[in-house]
Amino acid sequence: MVARCYPAILAALLAAAASAQTFTIQIETEDGRSQFRIGEAVPLQLKCEAPGAPDSQSPGQPGWMLSITSQGRTVLGLGRDRFSATPTEGTRDLWEYRLHGGIGYSGPGGIRVGPQPVTIHVDLNQWVRFERPGHYSVQAIFHAAGPARQDAEAVSNAIAIDIVAADPAWQRDELVRDTATLRFMEGRPDSAAFEARMRAANQIAFLDTPDAVREMARGLGALDIQTAQVFADGLRASVHPREAVAALREFLASPDIPVPDIFLRTLAALDSTLREPQSALADVVERKQGAARAISLKTLIDDLAPAGVPAKLRSEIAAAFPELPCLQQLDLLKERWAAIECPEMIPVLRHIYETAPQPRYPENELLAAAVERLYALDTARTRAMLLDEMKRPEPRLPYRTLAMLPDPTLPELDALLLDHLRKNGGRPVEELIARYATVSILDGVKNYYRERDVETRSRVTANVNIVAPVCEPPLLGYFLRVDSAAGEKMFRQVLAERSYPMGRCWLGVIGQTAVYNTSPAWEKVATDALQDPSVPVKADAVNALARSGSPASKPAIFEAFRYWHEWWQSRGDPNDLNLQLEQAFAQAVMHSRNWTSTAGELATARDLCITAGCKSQIGAR
Repeated sequence: MVARCYPAILAALLAAAASAQTFTIQIETEDGRSQFRIGEAVPLQLKCEAPGAPDSQSPGQPGWMLSITSQGRTVLGLGRDRFSATPTEGTRDLWEYRLHGGIGYSGPGGIRVGPQPVTIHVDLNQWVRFERPGHYSVQAIFHAAGPARQDAEAVSNAIAIDIVAADPAWQRDELVRDTATLRFMEGRPDSAAFEARMRAANQIAFLDTPDAVREMARGLGALDIQTAQVFADGLRASVHPREAVAALREFLASPDIPVPDIFLRTLAALDSTLREPQSALADVVERKQGAARAISLKTLIDDLAPAGVPAKLRSEIAAAFPELPCLQQLDLLKERWAAIECPEMIPVLRHIYETAPQPRYPENELLAAAVERLYALDTARTRAMLLDEMKRPEPRLPYRTLAMLPDPTLPELDALLLDHLRKNGGRPVEELIARYATVSILDGVKNYYRERDVETRSRVTANVNIVAPVCEPPLLGYFLRVDSAAGEKMFRQVLAERSYPMGRCWLGVIGQTAVYNTSPAWEKVATDALQDPSVPVKADAVNALARSGSPASKPAIFEAFRYWHEWWQSRGDPNDLNLQLEQAFAQAVMHSRNWTSTAGELATARDLCITAGCKSQIGAR
């Protein structure tokens, strides 16, 4: 009898516990106002808390995750999390169109709510657009994921809002002020400028007057994709669709208005007569000038498969390339190179190199991408350019770019690299030695390494003797390459040195050294580290072997996984460090670069998982 009753009792207890932990929401207007104009921002405060939940800041105690972010509305919870306005007549959801299309999201997962109240500031207009005057009652209805994957809904208190007709003079003044803010803040990268731009863009979208619609249409050509998305949403929900299409058609043909992809997509969504938006842009792109032409050409190219980009269009984008913003230049060089590759790009890429800033830092990703693409088009001249960079005390290019020459070594650089190492030191020259130096400077590099070790171990700060081992993974890679036995010995010494609490080189030295050397000696040390008593070292070894190890390392990884499973299977849930190790094992058996797991091995790995998440991850492959 007791056994039969137990499930019901347990279910009741769990239900009571879940009820005690339910979160709550209280809403009020920011400044206590209750009357707003049509098109005016209605700022609200949401006060959220889960009185019975664990502290959301406590390790392992997640509290409740509310599907909203501090930036306001996202597609999180789209369709079920909302503000309800009564009566519904005269209201509209700005994002209603998104419910009928594909939804993609990359960003924060929401806001955690625990026993301490959390206040969230939003504009009601992002959920409810008021299109006629009236008296409305508003409530918030939101869901949250709680402990043990619980899901709960909270309905807030109701507040009363009066919506009145807008004054045309106020509408004009508001639009002028918000437009001026956009212009003034354009191009500024700081967070305060971003927030000001987003605020101004949202207020223009809320206004939704014919003049505001025209400004939104113009703003779709802005470089700031976040504000452009606000305008796209505003135009899709506008009560002035004819004006929106007319403005978009005008700006499509305007010489100085760029036409990025979001512009075309919005026009196509609003204008049912536009069958082929790319063709419409191709018909007018010759009228475009300067940056507007360059950005519009990129839009045409982005919609074509690389093989379908005609030679004329490649030549045109090469001529317009300097007019593109840096981020769009980088996108073409890294992600769309096959679509623009042509001889006309050679002088363009050389110009990027010749006019690049002299300092190495911050690293110039555009410069690196330009040199890498130039090497494919003009190998001989770019090789000389790379050699000149290597001779600089501070090369401007990153290691991956400098290391791409096919030469196993560059003996002619030995003496210069050793001189730079002695005089300046630093990671750039160490990396070049790791990649290109010969054994002829081994003794000099060893002497430098020993001197660095003595120096770091004897450094004194604030009258405290610091015992810090040297940590130079590139030089370890060089030693492993030119003197395998000595390199392995030094590698093991660094891995074993754990007396210095602040150095912690041993925590990541296996993976860091793999960037420069993955010889059998390196792999032997990494494989031995799978049995290290330190969990972070094991995780470093698993991750490094998955990226760089040979197929011979697979049995050792499975054996380490099996040992880990046997240790934890009777000890409850793994702690955070061991959860990270479990994740490393799962990733290794599924995604190793140089070997693959059979179906049977995947089944074995799934059985070795302790957590349900790990089992599901491997099972979903």
